Amino acid sequence: MDGVDGVVMDNRCENTKATAFLPYPPELKTQLRQLAQRQTVSLKDLAQLDIAVAQLFAQTVTKLLKQKQISKNEICAIGSHGQTIFHQGGVYSMQIGHGALIAEQTGITTVADFRMQDVAAGGQGAPLTPFYHRHLLAGKDGAIVNIGGIANITIIKNKQTIGFDTGPANTLMDCWINKHKNLDYDKDGLWARSGSVNEALLTALLTDDYFHKLPPKSTGTEYFNLEWLAQYLSGNERPEDVQRTLLELTVKSICANIPTGDKVYLCGGGARNLLLTERLKQQAPTSKIALTDDLGVAADFVEAAAFALFAKQTTNSATANIPAVTGAQGERILGAIYQI
Repeated sequence: MDGVDGVVMDNRCENTKATAFLPYPPELKTQLRQLAQRQTVSLKDLAQLDIAVAQLFAQTVTKLLKQKQISKNEICAIGSHGQTIFHQGGVYSMQIGHGALIAEQTGITTVADFRMQDVAAGGQGAPLTPFYHRHLLAGKDGAIVNIGGIANITIIKNKQTIGFDTGPANTLMDCWINKHKNLDYDKDGLWARSGSVNEALLTALLTDDYFHKLPPKSTGTEYFNLEWLAQYLSGNERPEDVQRTLLELTVKSICANIPTGDKVYLCGGGARNLLLTERLKQQAPTSKIALTDDLGVAADFVEAAAFALFAKQTTNSATANIPAVTGAQGERILGAIYQI
């Protein structure tokens, strides 16, 4: 919930033509975080948040086109993921920032609401990005780990694709440092580095049922949040030790799923956390860890690039889910098209 990542991709969704990031204004970020954590809001406030997020997405598009002097007529479609405020795999997934308003404000056909068709078909609705990760690896074996609010992994071996959410990544650490330091995130993991791993707490956190479920599986901030964490805390822990332990929880839950010896590429905001990446390299059963920058797409913009590909698939009436990943009954065309 830091803000909006935007990219302009070529027609093959292989080369990045422009990138932009617009942060959420502090008040909007606070409202979104509270909504995702507490899951209670008036319908009027939800509508206002939906509009505010859509407007920021539209502004990101405008910034992208202006900085490279690209005409809106050169853009085939916008693929807008929106901001997730609720996700319960296999049941429902809600993203706000509605596509109709983005389409009207930009004058560009917009594809949005990508997850619910997969959910309606019996799938988790997440992760969807393994479809793009497979495209990015271009036939090569390997693994891609996205370290966002939630971490997900894609493993491609012998032309088979496996993917699922491994558990929390930045979401718990961001919420914890916000509570104690009033900061949005732990830059470079510096606060976590000042603490020590509470082994008893870490062991307790890893007993959660989610870590032991078999795929297909997905999760979100409606599950892994400060209320979830509170049930494991005694109240006597040093805050910096909890932060360090939460970072180690992310490391352990990711590394438990990395295949031995495979080349692993990291993406997402957590890939810029120096302590987190340092610990991943120390704990992973492979010495071959790099950023997706080596594949031609900057780690910060892989998710945005993925939804460019999804928009292309949708507007071409082509499927974009992987049933073996999400558990859906079959391949589906994802997303709703708001035509201009």
